[in-house]
Amino acid sequence: MAEVLTKEIADEYRDKVKLLPPNGLQDIGDRRKLRIELQERCNLTELEAVNIINGFHIGIYVTIAERREAERIRKEQEEGQ
Repeated sequence: MAEVLTKEIADEYRDKVKLLPPNGLQDIGDRRKLRIELQERCNLTELEAVNIINGFHIGIYVTIAERREAERIRKEQEEGQ
């Protein structure tokens, strides 16, 4: 099961990408590998992962992930009753 995206996870990937040579924010090479890793780790869309890697809209994506998780838990609880 995928992890829920947190600010800490997003910051972890932002720190990793800062160690890479600048490439105009292109999704190639090691930057692409990090994007795919983040995408799979947190079950994100490609666009969400690219934006997080590039430092865009992180707070929004964390909020979305938290809401998705809360909804998943709510549904599981309803099904379990």
